[in-house]
Amino acid sequence: MSASDAGLHRRLVAALDGHGVDTLFGVPGGGPNLDVVGAATAVGHRFVLAHTETAAAIMASTHGLLTGAPTGVVVTRGPGAASAVNGAAQATLDRAPLVIVTDCVPAATAERVAHQRLDQRTMLAPAVKVSATVSDRWSDQELIAVIGEACRWPFGAVHLDYDPTADVHPPTGGVPSVAPTGSTDDAALDAARSRFAAARRPVVVAGVEAAATAPSVGPLLARFGCPVLTTYQAVGLVPTEGPNAAGLFTNAASERPLLDEADLIVVVGLDPVEPVPAPWSYDADVVRLSSQPLADPYHPITHDLVGELPTLVERLLDRPAADGAGAWDPAAGAIHRESVRVALRAAPAPEPGGFGPLQLVDAAVPTADRFGTVTVDAGAHFLAIMPLWPVVEPLRLLISNGLATMGYALPAAIGAALARPGEAVLALTGDGGLSMAVAELETVARLDLPITVVVFNDAALSLIEIKQGADHGGPDAVRYGAIDFAAVARGLGLTATTVHTADELGAALERASSRGVSGGHLIDARIDPTPYRHLLTVTRG
Repeated sequence: MSASDAGLHRRLVAALDGHGVDTLFGVPGGGPNLDVVGAATAVGHRFVLAHTETAAAIMASTHGLLTGAPTGVVVTRGPGAASAVNGAAQATLDRAPLVIVTDCVPAATAERVAHQRLDQRTMLAPAVKVSATVSDRWSDQELIAVIGEACRWPFGAVHLDYDPTADVHPPTGGVPSVAPTGSTDDAALDAARSRFAAARRPVVVAGVEAAATAPSVGPLLARFGCPVLTTYQAVGLVPTEGPNAAGLFTNAASERPLLDEADLIVVVGLDPVEPVPAPWSYDADVVRLSSQPLADPYHPITHDLVGELPTLVERLLDRPAADGAGAWDPAAGAIHRESVRVALRAAPAPEPGGFGPLQLVDAAVPTADRFGTVTVDAGAHFLAIMPLWPVVEPLRLLISNGLATMGYALPAAIGAALARPGEAVLALTGDGGLSMAVAELETVARLDLPITVVVFNDAALSLIEIKQGADHGGPDAVRYGAIDFAAVARGLGLTATTVHTADELGAALERASSRGVSGGHLIDARIDPTPYRHLLTVTRG
Protein backbone atom coordinates (compact mmCIF):
# COMPACT_ATOMS: atom_id res chain seq x y z
CA MET A 1 0.00 0.00 0.00
CA SER A 2 1.51 3.30 -1.04
CA ALA A 3 1.63 6.38 1.17
CA SER A 4 -0.95 8.08 -1.04
CA ASP A 5 -3.26 5.06 -0.80
CA ALA A 6 -3.04 5.14 2.98
CA GLY A 7 -3.80 8.84 2.92
CA LEU A 8 -6.96 8.32 0.89
CA HIS A 9 -8.12 5.50 3.17
CA ARG A 10 -7.73 7.74 6.17
CA ARG A 11 -9.40 10.71 4.46
CA LEU A 12 -12.34 8.62 3.32
CA VAL A 13 -12.87 7.32 6.84
CA ALA A 14 -12.46 10.84 8.21
CA ALA A 15 -15.11 12.10 5.78
CA LEU A 16 -17.53 9.41 6.99
CA ASP A 17 -16.62 10.28 10.57
CA GLY A 18 -17.37 13.92 9.84
CA HIS A 19 -20.97 12.91 9.07
CA GLY A 20 -21.26 10.99 12.34
CA VAL A 21 -20.60 7.52 10.91
CA ASP A 22 -19.00 5.17 13.43
CA THR A 23 -20.09 1.81 11.97
CA LEU A 24 -19.36 0.16 8.64
CA PHE A 25 -20.84 -3.04 7.20
CA GLY A 26 -19.64 -5.28 4.43
CA VAL A 27 -18.06 -8.40 2.99
CA PRO A 28 -14.39 -7.66 2.25
CA GLY A 29 -12.57 -9.36 -0.60
CA GLY A 30 -8.99 -8.40 0.06
CA GLY A 31 -6.97 -5.55 -1.38
CA PRO A 32 -8.07 -1.93 -1.04
CA ASN A 33 -11.40 -2.68 0.65
CA LEU A 34 -9.56 -4.36 3.54
CA ASP A 35 -7.40 -1.23 3.71
CA VAL A 36 -10.55 0.86 4.17
CA VAL A 37 -11.82 -1.51 6.86
CA GLY A 38 -8.44 -1.31 8.60
CA ALA A 39 -8.43 2.48 8.47
CA ALA A 40 -11.90 2.54 10.03
CA THR A 41 -11.17 0.13 12.84
CA ALA A 42 -7.88 1.90 13.55
CA VAL A 43 -9.83 4.99 14.65
CA GLY A 44 -12.33 3.01 16.71
CA HIS A 45 -15.10 2.51 14.17
CA ARG A 46 -17.00 -0.77 14.20
CA PHE A 47 -16.94 -3.09 11.19
CA VAL A 48 -19.83 -5.56 10.92
CA LEU A 49 -19.13 -8.59 8.77
CA ALA A 50 -22.18 -9.87 6.88
CA HIS A 51 -22.67 -12.99 4.75
CA THR A 52 -23.86 -11.23 1.57
CA GLU A 53 -23.31 -7.79 0.13
CA THR A 54 -27.04 -7.19 -0.34
CA ALA A 55 -27.71 -7.92 3.31
CA ALA A 56 -24.77 -5.75 4.37
CA ALA A 57 -26.13 -2.84 2.34
CA ILE A 58 -29.62 -3.22 3.89
CA MET A 59 -28.06 -3.30 7.36
CA ALA A 60 -26.12 -0.14 6.56
CA SER A 61 -29.02 1.77 5.01
CA THR A 62 -31.30 0.93 7.95
CA HIS A 63 -28.58 1.99 10.37
CA GLY A 64 -28.21 5.22 8.40
CA LEU A 65 -31.95 5.90 8.35
CA LEU A 66 -32.24 5.51 12.13
CA THR A 67 -29.05 7.39 13.07
CA GLY A 68 -29.24 10.10 10.41
CA ALA A 69 -25.69 9.26 9.28
CA PRO A 70 -24.71 8.11 5.75
CA THR A 71 -23.54 4.68 6.87
CA GLY A 72 -21.04 2.85 4.68
CA VAL A 73 -20.91 -0.63 3.20
CA VAL A 74 -17.54 -1.90 1.94
CA VAL A 75 -17.45 -4.60 -0.75
CA THR A 76 -15.01 -5.97 -3.24
CA ARG A 77 -14.99 -5.45 -6.99
CA GLY A 78 -16.79 -7.63 -9.52
CA PRO A 79 -19.10 -10.08 -7.71
CA GLY A 80 -19.13 -7.98 -4.56
CA ALA A 81 -20.26 -4.87 -6.39
CA ALA A 82 -22.78 -6.84 -8.43
CA SER A 83 -24.26 -8.41 -5.31
CA ALA A 84 -24.64 -4.98 -3.68
CA VAL A 85 -26.89 -3.63 -6.45
CA ASN A 86 -30.14 -4.79 -4.79
CA GLY A 87 -29.05 -3.19 -1.53
CA ALA A 88 -28.29 0.06 -3.36
CA ALA A 89 -31.72 0.02 -5.00
CA GLN A 90 -33.37 -0.65 -1.64
CA ALA A 91 -31.66 2.35 -0.08
CA THR A 92 -32.47 4.68 -2.96
CA LEU A 93 -36.09 3.67 -3.52
CA ASP A 94 -36.84 3.30 0.19
CA ARG A 95 -35.19 6.68 0.86
CA ALA A 96 -32.44 5.55 3.26
CA PRO A 97 -28.89 6.99 3.32
CA LEU A 98 -26.10 4.64 2.23
CA VAL A 99 -22.51 4.96 1.00
CA ILE A 100 -21.21 2.02 -1.06
CA VAL A 101 -17.42 1.77 -1.32
CA THR A 102 -16.20 -0.69 -3.96
CA ASP A 103 -12.66 -1.34 -5.01
CA CYS A 104 -12.17 -1.80 -8.75
CA VAL A 105 -9.66 -2.80 -11.40
CA PRO A 106 -7.39 0.28 -11.33
CA ALA A 107 -7.56 2.51 -14.38
CA ALA A 108 -3.79 2.16 -14.76
CA THR A 109 -4.09 -1.60 -15.41
CA ALA A 110 -7.59 -1.87 -16.84
CA GLU A 111 -6.43 -2.38 -20.43
CA ARG A 112 -4.56 -5.59 -19.59
CA VAL A 113 -6.64 -6.91 -16.61
CA ALA A 114 -9.98 -8.44 -17.57
CA HIS A 115 -10.48 -10.56 -14.45
CA GLN A 116 -13.46 -9.17 -12.43
CA ARG A 117 -13.43 -6.07 -14.60
CA LEU A 118 -16.87 -4.54 -14.80
CA ASP A 119 -18.02 -1.01 -15.47
CA GLN A 120 -19.26 -0.80 -11.91
CA ARG A 121 -20.26 2.84 -12.11
CA THR A 122 -22.54 2.16 -15.08
CA MET A 123 -23.91 -0.97 -13.39
CA LEU A 124 -24.78 0.88 -10.19
CA ALA A 125 -25.74 4.24 -11.69
CA PRO A 126 -29.51 3.53 -12.04
CA ALA A 127 -29.67 2.41 -8.40
CA VAL A 128 -27.84 5.33 -6.77
CA LYS A 129 -27.97 9.11 -6.54
CA VAL A 130 -24.29 9.59 -7.35
CA SER A 131 -21.71 7.17 -8.76
CA ALA A 132 -18.14 8.42 -8.96
CA THR A 133 -14.53 7.22 -8.98
CA VAL A 134 -12.81 8.61 -5.92
CA SER A 135 -9.05 9.18 -6.05
CA ASP A 136 -6.22 11.08 -4.44
CA ARG A 137 -7.19 14.03 -6.65
CA TRP A 138 -10.27 14.60 -4.49
CA SER A 139 -10.05 17.13 -1.68
CA ASP A 140 -11.35 16.44 1.81
CA GLN A 141 -14.20 18.87 1.19
CA GLU A 142 -15.18 17.05 -1.99
CA LEU A 143 -15.22 13.70 -0.17
CA ILE A 144 -17.41 15.16 2.56
CA ALA A 145 -19.76 16.70 0.01
CA VAL A 146 -20.33 13.55 -2.05
CA ILE A 147 -20.91 11.43 1.05
CA GLY A 148 -23.38 14.04 2.30
CA GLU A 149 -25.54 13.56 -0.78
CA ALA A 150 -26.76 10.31 0.74
CA CYS A 151 -28.47 12.35 3.49
CA ARG A 152 -29.88 15.08 1.28
CA TRP A 153 -33.58 14.50 0.60
CA PRO A 154 -34.57 12.24 -1.02
CA PHE A 155 -32.15 10.03 0.88
CA GLY A 156 -30.48 7.28 -1.11
CA ALA A 157 -27.28 5.50 -2.02
CA VAL A 158 -23.98 7.06 -3.09
CA HIS A 159 -21.46 4.82 -4.85
CA LEU A 160 -17.71 5.39 -4.71
CA ASP A 161 -15.44 3.29 -6.92
CA TYR A 162 -12.16 3.36 -5.01
CA ASP A 163 -9.11 3.93 -7.23
CA PRO A 164 -6.53 6.08 -5.39
CA THR A 165 -4.17 6.59 -8.33
CA ALA A 166 -6.78 7.37 -10.98
CA ASP A 167 -6.48 10.74 -12.67
CA VAL A 168 -10.09 11.73 -11.90
CA HIS A 169 -11.78 14.57 -10.11
CA PRO A 170 -15.36 15.02 -8.82
CA PRO A 171 -18.08 15.55 -11.46
CA THR A 172 -17.80 18.81 -13.38
CA GLY A 173 -19.49 21.59 -11.48
CA GLY A 174 -19.27 19.69 -8.20
CA VAL A 175 -21.50 16.98 -6.82
CA PRO A 176 -25.05 16.93 -8.24
CA SER A 177 -27.51 18.36 -5.75
CA VAL A 178 -31.21 17.78 -5.27
CA ALA A 179 -31.73 20.69 -2.92
CA PRO A 180 -35.01 22.59 -3.31
CA THR A 181 -35.02 24.79 -6.38
CA GLY A 182 -37.41 27.30 -4.87
CA SER A 183 -39.84 27.97 -2.06
CA THR A 184 -43.46 28.92 -1.81
CA ASP A 185 -44.24 32.62 -1.65
CA ASP A 186 -46.86 34.13 0.65
CA ALA A 187 -49.42 34.52 -2.16
CA ALA A 188 -49.30 30.82 -3.00
CA LEU A 189 -49.54 29.90 0.67
CA ASP A 190 -52.49 32.24 1.19
CA ALA A 191 -54.30 30.67 -1.77
CA ALA A 192 -53.77 27.20 -0.32
CA ARG A 193 -54.90 28.36 3.13
CA SER A 194 -58.06 29.79 1.64
CA ARG A 195 -58.81 26.54 -0.16
CA PHE A 196 -58.12 24.61 3.01
CA ALA A 197 -60.35 26.91 5.09
CA ALA A 198 -63.22 26.24 2.68
CA ALA A 199 -62.89 22.46 2.93
CA ARG A 200 -65.44 20.67 5.08
CA ARG A 201 -64.09 17.13 4.72
CA PRO A 202 -60.32 17.37 4.25
CA VAL A 203 -58.16 14.27 4.53
CA VAL A 204 -54.40 14.34 5.12
CA VAL A 205 -52.11 11.76 3.50
CA ALA A 206 -48.66 11.72 5.11
CA GLY A 207 -45.64 10.04 3.53
CA VAL A 208 -42.06 9.01 4.05
CA GLU A 209 -40.54 12.48 3.71
CA ALA A 210 -42.49 13.65 6.74
CA ALA A 211 -41.54 10.58 8.77
CA ALA A 212 -37.86 10.63 7.83
CA THR A 213 -37.13 14.37 7.85
CA ALA A 214 -39.85 16.14 9.85
CA PRO A 215 -41.39 13.92 12.55
CA SER A 216 -42.40 17.07 14.42
CA VAL A 217 -45.31 17.48 11.98
CA GLY A 218 -46.97 14.43 13.54
CA PRO A 219 -48.30 16.22 16.64
CA LEU A 220 -49.58 19.06 14.46
CA LEU A 221 -51.54 16.61 12.32
CA ALA A 222 -52.79 14.77 15.39
CA ARG A 223 -54.14 18.03 16.85
CA PHE A 224 -55.88 19.13 13.67
CA GLY A 225 -58.88 16.81 13.84
CA CYS A 226 -59.41 15.51 10.30
CA PRO A 227 -58.63 11.92 9.28
CA VAL A 228 -54.96 11.20 8.62
CA LEU A 229 -53.84 8.35 6.38
CA THR A 230 -50.18 7.36 6.34
CA THR A 231 -48.12 5.39 3.87
CA TYR A 232 -46.35 2.24 5.01
CA GLN A 233 -43.16 4.20 5.62
CA ALA A 234 -44.90 6.94 7.59
CA VAL A 235 -46.75 4.63 9.99
CA GLY A 236 -46.58 6.11 13.49
CA LEU A 237 -46.26 9.74 12.39
CA VAL A 238 -49.61 10.01 14.17
CA PRO A 239 -50.18 7.22 16.73
CA THR A 240 -51.95 4.41 14.90
CA GLU A 241 -54.62 3.99 17.58
CA GLY A 242 -55.45 7.70 17.90
CA PRO A 243 -58.85 9.24 17.05
CA ASN A 244 -57.78 10.76 13.74
CA ALA A 245 -55.50 7.92 12.60
CA ALA A 246 -57.41 6.54 9.63
CA GLY A 247 -55.02 3.75 8.72
CA LEU A 248 -52.97 3.21 5.60
CA PHE A 249 -52.72 4.91 2.23
CA THR A 250 -51.47 2.79 -0.66
CA ASN A 251 -53.72 4.21 -3.42
CA ALA A 252 -55.71 1.00 -3.41
CA ALA A 253 -59.08 -0.26 -2.16
CA SER A 254 -59.11 -0.03 1.62
CA GLU A 255 -58.81 3.76 1.86
CA ARG A 256 -61.16 4.50 -1.05
CA PRO A 257 -64.39 4.95 0.98
CA LEU A 258 -62.75 7.69 3.05
CA LEU A 259 -61.06 9.50 0.17
CA ASP A 260 -64.21 9.35 -1.94
CA GLU A 261 -65.89 11.45 0.76
CA ALA A 262 -63.08 13.99 0.93
CA ASP A 263 -63.50 17.44 -0.60
CA LEU A 264 -59.75 18.17 -0.24
CA ILE A 265 -56.72 15.93 -0.01
CA VAL A 266 -53.61 17.37 1.63
CA VAL A 267 -50.49 15.30 0.92
CA VAL A 268 -47.66 15.95 3.36
CA GLY A 269 -44.29 14.54 2.33
CA LEU A 270 -45.89 11.92 0.08
CA ASP A 271 -43.24 10.45 -2.20
CA PRO A 272 -44.40 9.16 -5.61
CA VAL A 273 -42.37 6.00 -4.98
CA GLU A 274 -44.71 4.96 -2.15
CA PRO A 275 -48.18 4.22 -3.63
CA VAL A 276 -48.97 1.18 -5.73
CA PRO A 277 -48.80 2.01 -9.46
CA ALA A 278 -52.54 2.40 -9.96
CA PRO A 279 -54.16 5.51 -11.46
CA TRP A 280 -55.04 8.38 -9.15
CA SER A 281 -58.83 8.46 -9.37
CA TYR A 282 -60.00 10.92 -6.73
CA ASP A 283 -61.91 14.06 -7.69
CA ALA A 284 -60.97 16.24 -4.72
CA ASP A 285 -58.46 19.06 -5.08
CA VAL A 286 -54.94 18.25 -3.89
CA VAL A 287 -52.69 20.50 -1.80
CA ARG A 288 -49.13 19.18 -1.78
CA LEU A 289 -46.51 20.00 0.87
CA SER A 290 -42.88 18.97 0.37
CA SER A 291 -39.35 20.28 0.58
CA GLN A 292 -38.90 19.33 -3.10
CA PRO A 293 -40.69 20.23 -6.32
CA LEU A 294 -42.60 17.23 -7.65
CA ALA A 295 -40.34 15.33 -10.07
CA ASP A 296 -42.79 12.52 -10.90
CA PRO A 297 -46.36 13.80 -11.41
CA TYR A 298 -48.17 10.85 -9.81
CA HIS A 299 -51.24 12.84 -8.80
CA PRO A 300 -52.82 16.16 -9.85
CA ILE A 301 -51.89 19.21 -7.79
CA THR A 302 -54.10 22.21 -7.16
CA HIS A 303 -51.64 23.98 -4.85
CA ASP A 304 -47.98 22.98 -4.61
CA LEU A 305 -46.22 24.30 -1.51
CA VAL A 306 -42.44 23.83 -1.42
CA GLY A 307 -40.34 24.60 1.61
CA GLU A 308 -39.50 23.38 5.10
CA LEU A 309 -42.18 20.83 5.98
CA PRO A 310 -42.72 21.77 9.63
CA THR A 311 -43.13 25.44 8.73
CA LEU A 312 -45.55 24.70 5.90
CA VAL A 313 -47.61 22.32 8.01
CA GLU A 314 -47.78 24.70 10.95
CA ARG A 315 -48.86 27.63 8.78
CA LEU A 316 -51.42 25.60 6.84
CA LEU A 317 -52.75 23.02 9.26
CA ASP A 318 -52.18 24.10 12.83
CA ARG A 319 -55.53 25.63 13.65
CA PRO A 320 -58.73 24.59 15.44
CA ALA A 321 -60.54 21.71 13.75
CA ALA A 322 -63.79 23.64 13.57
CA ASP A 323 -62.26 26.02 11.01
CA GLY A 324 -62.21 23.40 8.29
CA ALA A 325 -62.97 19.89 9.46
CA GLY A 326 -66.41 20.46 10.92
CA ALA A 327 -68.25 18.10 8.59
CA TRP A 328 -66.32 15.12 9.90
CA ASP A 329 -67.28 13.14 12.97
CA PRO A 330 -64.39 13.80 15.43
CA ALA A 331 -63.65 10.08 15.33
CA ALA A 332 -63.98 9.74 11.55
CA GLY A 333 -60.41 8.53 11.20
CA ALA A 334 -60.76 5.86 13.87
CA ILE A 335 -64.14 4.77 12.47
CA HIS A 336 -62.65 4.22 9.03
CA ARG A 337 -59.56 2.47 10.43
CA GLU A 338 -61.64 0.05 12.44
CA SER A 339 -63.98 -0.64 9.52
CA VAL A 340 -60.98 -1.81 7.50
CA ARG A 341 -59.85 -4.03 10.35
CA VAL A 342 -63.30 -5.58 10.62
CA ALA A 343 -63.25 -6.28 6.90
CA LEU A 344 -59.82 -7.91 7.18
CA ARG A 345 -60.94 -10.11 10.05
CA ALA A 346 -63.83 -11.44 7.98
CA ALA A 347 -61.26 -13.66 6.24
CA PRO A 348 -62.02 -17.39 5.92
CA ALA A 349 -61.05 -19.33 9.03
CA PRO A 350 -57.87 -21.41 8.88
CA GLU A 351 -58.06 -25.18 8.75
CA PRO A 352 -59.23 -26.76 12.04
CA GLY A 353 -56.38 -26.93 14.53
CA GLY A 354 -54.27 -24.42 12.59
CA PHE A 355 -53.83 -20.69 12.61
CA GLY A 356 -53.42 -18.03 9.97
CA PRO A 357 -51.62 -14.72 9.59
CA LEU A 358 -54.32 -12.66 11.34
CA GLN A 359 -54.28 -14.92 14.38
CA LEU A 360 -50.49 -14.72 14.42
CA VAL A 361 -50.53 -10.91 14.40
CA ASP A 362 -53.27 -10.71 17.04
CA ALA A 363 -51.24 -13.04 19.28
CA ALA A 364 -48.09 -10.96 18.75
CA VAL A 365 -49.57 -7.48 19.30
CA PRO A 366 -49.73 -7.76 23.14
CA THR A 367 -45.92 -7.87 23.16
CA ALA A 368 -45.51 -4.93 20.74
CA ASP A 369 -44.35 -2.45 23.37
CA ARG A 370 -41.42 -4.71 24.31
CA PHE A 371 -39.74 -4.16 20.94
CA GLY A 372 -38.21 -0.81 20.08
CA THR A 373 -38.26 -1.53 16.34
CA VAL A 374 -40.23 -3.96 14.18
CA THR A 375 -39.07 -4.86 10.66
CA VAL A 376 -41.39 -6.40 8.08
CA ASP A 377 -40.42 -8.28 4.95
CA ALA A 378 -42.08 -8.12 1.54
CA GLY A 379 -44.65 -10.85 1.05
CA ALA A 380 -48.27 -11.67 1.77
CA HIS A 381 -47.75 -11.56 5.55
CA PHE A 382 -47.43 -7.75 5.51
CA LEU A 383 -51.11 -7.54 4.49
CA ALA A 384 -51.95 -8.72 8.00
CA ILE A 385 -49.22 -6.85 9.86
CA MET A 386 -49.32 -3.30 8.53
CA PRO A 387 -53.01 -2.47 9.21
CA LEU A 388 -53.03 -4.03 12.68
CA TRP A 389 -49.68 -3.28 14.31
CA PRO A 390 -49.78 -0.46 16.91
CA VAL A 391 -47.11 2.23 16.46
CA VAL A 392 -46.74 5.46 18.41
CA GLU A 393 -43.91 7.21 16.55
CA PRO A 394 -42.37 7.10 13.06
CA LEU A 395 -39.52 4.81 11.98
CA ARG A 396 -40.48 2.18 14.53
CA LEU A 397 -42.20 -0.11 12.01
CA LEU A 398 -39.88 -0.51 9.02
CA ILE A 399 -40.66 -2.09 5.65
CA SER A 400 -39.18 -1.99 2.17
CA ASN A 401 -41.89 -0.16 0.24
CA GLY A 402 -40.33 1.80 -2.62
CA LEU A 403 -38.43 -1.27 -3.82
CA ALA A 404 -40.54 -3.86 -1.93
CA THR A 405 -37.65 -6.29 -1.87
CA MET A 406 -37.77 -9.65 -0.18
CA GLY A 407 -34.92 -10.50 2.17
CA TYR A 408 -35.23 -7.12 3.92
CA ALA A 409 -36.55 -7.81 7.42
CA LEU A 410 -33.63 -9.76 8.93
CA PRO A 411 -30.73 -7.52 7.80
CA ALA A 412 -32.84 -4.43 8.58
CA ALA A 413 -33.36 -5.79 12.09
CA ILE A 414 -29.58 -6.13 12.48
CA GLY A 415 -29.06 -2.55 11.34
CA ALA A 416 -31.79 -1.36 13.73
CA ALA A 417 -30.38 -3.28 16.70
CA LEU A 418 -26.96 -1.68 16.16
CA ALA A 419 -28.44 1.79 15.61
CA ARG A 420 -30.57 1.54 18.77
CA PRO A 421 -28.44 -0.36 21.29
CA GLY A 422 -30.29 -1.55 24.34
CA GLU A 423 -33.59 -1.99 22.50
CA ALA A 424 -35.07 -5.32 21.44
CA VAL A 425 -36.04 -5.75 17.78
CA LEU A 426 -38.72 -7.94 16.20
CA ALA A 427 -38.33 -9.15 12.60
CA LEU A 428 -41.52 -10.41 10.94
CA THR A 429 -40.75 -12.29 7.75
CA GLY A 430 -42.09 -14.83 5.32
CA ASP A 431 -40.31 -18.07 4.57
CA GLY A 432 -39.30 -16.84 1.10
CA GLY A 433 -37.77 -13.63 2.42
CA LEU A 434 -35.99 -15.36 5.27
CA SER A 435 -34.52 -17.92 2.88
CA MET A 436 -32.88 -15.08 0.95
CA ALA A 437 -31.05 -13.81 4.05
CA VAL A 438 -31.01 -16.85 6.32
CA ALA A 439 -27.23 -16.90 6.81
CA GLU A 440 -27.55 -13.57 8.65
CA LEU A 441 -29.05 -15.50 11.58
CA GLU A 442 -25.41 -16.34 12.30
CA THR A 443 -24.68 -12.60 12.34
CA VAL A 444 -27.39 -12.13 14.97
CA ALA A 445 -25.86 -14.93 17.05
CA ARG A 446 -22.26 -13.79 16.59
CA LEU A 447 -23.07 -10.23 17.64
CA ASP A 448 -25.44 -11.41 20.39
CA LEU A 449 -28.14 -9.04 19.19
CA PRO A 450 -31.58 -8.83 20.90
CA ILE A 451 -33.55 -9.79 17.79
CA THR A 452 -36.57 -12.07 17.76
CA VAL A 453 -37.40 -13.42 14.29
CA VAL A 454 -40.91 -14.70 13.57
CA VAL A 455 -41.22 -16.51 10.25
CA PHE A 456 -44.68 -16.92 8.68
CA ASN A 457 -43.89 -20.39 7.36
CA ASP A 458 -46.28 -21.71 4.71
CA ALA A 459 -43.68 -23.05 2.26
CA ALA A 460 -44.79 -20.79 -0.58
CA LEU A 461 -44.51 -17.43 -2.28
CA SER A 462 -48.09 -16.82 -1.16
CA LEU A 463 -48.57 -13.32 -2.58
CA ILE A 464 -47.42 -14.50 -6.01
CA GLU A 465 -49.50 -17.67 -5.74
CA ILE A 466 -52.64 -15.56 -5.25
CA LYS A 467 -51.85 -13.69 -8.47
CA GLN A 468 -51.04 -16.86 -10.41
CA GLY A 469 -53.25 -17.79 -13.34
CA ALA A 470 -53.97 -21.19 -14.85
CA ASP A 471 -51.14 -20.86 -17.37
CA HIS A 472 -48.51 -19.49 -14.95
CA GLY A 473 -46.49 -22.58 -14.20
CA GLY A 474 -48.56 -24.28 -11.52
CA PRO A 475 -47.38 -25.11 -7.97
CA ASP A 476 -43.79 -25.68 -9.05
CA ALA A 477 -43.49 -21.94 -9.78
CA VAL A 478 -44.53 -20.76 -6.31
CA ARG A 479 -44.24 -23.56 -3.72
CA TYR A 480 -41.19 -24.74 -1.78
CA GLY A 481 -40.49 -27.90 0.12
CA ALA A 482 -40.95 -27.78 3.88
CA ILE A 483 -38.11 -26.05 5.77
CA ASP A 484 -37.51 -26.49 9.49
CA PHE A 485 -36.35 -22.95 10.18
CA ALA A 486 -36.07 -23.64 13.90
CA ALA A 487 -33.50 -26.34 13.17
CA VAL A 488 -31.67 -24.03 10.76
CA ALA A 489 -31.59 -21.27 13.39
CA ARG A 490 -30.18 -23.62 16.00
CA GLY A 491 -27.49 -24.67 13.55
CA LEU A 492 -26.57 -21.01 13.09
CA GLY A 493 -26.30 -20.35 16.81
CA LEU A 494 -29.74 -19.10 17.92
CA THR A 495 -32.32 -20.56 20.23
CA ALA A 496 -35.53 -21.43 18.39
CA THR A 497 -39.13 -22.57 18.83
CA THR A 498 -41.69 -24.10 16.46
CA VAL A 499 -45.36 -23.14 16.97
CA HIS A 500 -48.60 -24.38 15.39
CA THR A 501 -51.26 -22.31 17.17
CA ALA A 502 -51.86 -18.70 18.22
CA ASP A 503 -51.57 -19.66 21.89
CA GLU A 504 -48.20 -21.28 21.28
CA LEU A 505 -47.04 -18.22 19.36
CA GLY A 506 -48.15 -15.86 22.12
CA ALA A 507 -46.36 -17.93 24.76
CA ALA A 508 -43.18 -18.14 22.66
CA LEU A 509 -43.14 -14.37 22.14
CA GLU A 510 -43.68 -13.81 25.86
CA ARG A 511 -40.64 -15.96 26.60
CA ALA A 512 -38.55 -14.35 23.86
CA SER A 513 -39.47 -10.78 24.80
CA SER A 514 -38.82 -11.47 28.49
CA ARG A 515 -35.17 -12.05 27.54
CA GLY A 516 -34.86 -8.29 27.07
CA VAL A 517 -31.61 -7.52 25.30
CA SER A 518 -29.90 -10.85 25.94
CA GLY A 519 -29.61 -12.41 22.51
CA GLY A 520 -31.58 -13.65 19.53
CA HIS A 521 -34.39 -16.16 19.08
CA LEU A 522 -36.35 -17.52 16.11
CA ILE A 523 -39.99 -18.62 16.15
CA ASP A 524 -40.97 -20.87 13.26
CA ALA A 525 -44.73 -20.31 12.91
CA ARG A 526 -46.42 -22.95 10.74
CA ILE A 527 -49.40 -21.05 9.36
CA ASP A 528 -52.32 -21.70 7.02
CA PRO A 529 -52.13 -19.25 4.08
CA THR A 530 -55.83 -19.55 3.15
CA PRO A 531 -56.79 -16.04 4.43
CA TYR A 532 -54.25 -14.22 2.25
CA ARG A 533 -56.50 -14.01 -0.80
CA HIS A 534 -59.16 -12.25 1.27
CA LEU A 535 -56.61 -9.86 2.79
CA LEU A 536 -55.38 -8.89 -0.66
CA THR A 537 -58.93 -8.26 -1.87
CA VAL A 538 -59.76 -6.00 1.08
CA THR A 539 -56.46 -4.12 0.83
CA ARG A 540 -55.92 -3.85 -2.90
CA GLY A 541 -59.30 -4.68 -4.47
